[in-house]
Amino acid sequence: MLTWMQHHRKYLIITIWISTIALVGAVFVNWGAYDFNLDRASNAAIVGNEKISYNEFNTRYNQVFNYYNQISNGSLDEKSAEKIGLKELALNSLIEDKLLLNFAKDLGLNSSDDEIINKLTQTRAFQNPIGEFNKTIYYEILHANGFMPKDYEKILSDEVIIDKLNKIFNLPSSENEIKMLATAYFMRDSLSVVELDYDKKNIKINEEELKKFWEQQKQDYKTSKTYEISTYFLPLNDQKFTEEELQKFYNDENNRINYKDQNGKILDFKSVKDKVAKDYGLINLKNLANAKFLELKNNKEQFQKDENVSDLSIYYPLELLSKIKNGDVLRPVRYKDGYVIVRVNKIDPVRIKTFEEARNEVLPLYLSEKSKENLEKEAKEKLKDFKGENIGFVTRDSLLSDVKMDKNIFNDAEFSYFLTNVFNSDQNTSYVLLGDNKAVLYKINKQKIDISKDKLSQHYETLRQNLQMLKADMIKQELINQLRKTYPIKIYYKGK
Repeated sequence: MLTWMQHHRKYLIITIWISTIALVGAVFVNWGAYDFNLDRASNAAIVGNEKISYNEFNTRYNQVFNYYNQISNGSLDEKSAEKIGLKELALNSLIEDKLLLNFAKDLGLNSSDDEIINKLTQTRAFQNPIGEFNKTIYYEILHANGFMPKDYEKILSDEVIIDKLNKIFNLPSSENEIKMLATAYFMRDSLSVVELDYDKKNIKINEEELKKFWEQQKQDYKTSKTYEISTYFLPLNDQKFTEEELQKFYNDENNRINYKDQNGKILDFKSVKDKVAKDYGLINLKNLANAKFLELKNNKEQFQKDENVSDLSIYYPLELLSKIKNGDVLRPVRYKDGYVIVRVNKIDPVRIKTFEEARNEVLPLYLSEKSKENLEKEAKEKLKDFKGENIGFVTRDSLLSDVKMDKNIFNDAEFSYFLTNVFNSDQNTSYVLLGDNKAVLYKINKQKIDISKDKLSQHYETLRQNLQMLKADMIKQELINQLRKTYPIKIYYKGK
């Protein structure tokens, strides 16, 4: 256990702020259904005065996923992550961060430009091979992950503020406290386990109950804002430009800086000629689009087609559409490989869906809640007459491959999650829910403590550091519980 802690102690309490490693990694989250409406369009939640963007949510989920994937030896997949509620865990951790940030700012804590720059330039992922901060690398990494520099630098600013707040949570630890923690971490439990499955098909849907379930959270089920529009599209067709025209455009110092390789070196004209031609073509097309805009606005030209779009239609200029009124014509905006001119004919505002409209969205959540409820009830009944398979002694960091069972009832991720719950519980006989259709009942048969003075001395510093983290986390959690009563929390993300 302690060897694992030494190598991975930075993961024992999941880091609060966005890690650059997560930014560099692939973005693979599948968001599911959520409302789009003003703040909903870009935010998973709002806590007090602080917003949680979907970019932050996505990055935090990657952090949480990578953590659990690491402790389960790379065996975690999206389906398993969904079963153990990693998306909800990621969102809740961000909400707690924002509660603390609200509190810190209300205390008057802030950050300076120098502090932000220092954090930015010290980030290894943004440095070149010789350890110098490279602005090109920085911009490319942010662009690849959908971050604007100002948004990422705000995150760094918030991190500076939180770092200052965290200092008040660092309390010294006594020798007795360290020994008590050592006892807990060196504990070995002999377990008997049994699997309990529940089939959602057994649930009889009560329409009145389902409707009541919807009533309690109907504010989360709204239609998208829709626009009845007319459009005129000007595509970037194959345009013929002379070599001299393109070379002149490329040689302009304001244009050349747009043609760099990953190391920030400006590429030669020949290697970027196609991109130069496209960029030059779009500039020429913009002039034509502006002329067409005036004709359409003055009814001297007809729009090409009518269509209905909603806030789900991400290719249209939704931010601009949300700020105009019926009858307005938008100036040309980039759309696919060209420009589009849009006239808004009618705007249908957001409204709460009727029960009939929302039923198919509500039903999976209702079934999940009922399934958990029935599963827990059955698990409690089974505990009265517990009979399970003895899997021998395990520790907090035991691997599934080290345990022998007649029937493999876990995957690696589930086993890790199961052990965390067992060792964090004060019950000798209890159960752990793995999703909404599976539980594992357990009974602690025996316990052993394998600790000596040499072992305690060997791992003393690691124990001291982790005890300090645990105490800080307990104090922080108490504060967070109070802050939940102080700052309003609006959650827009609704999961799958």
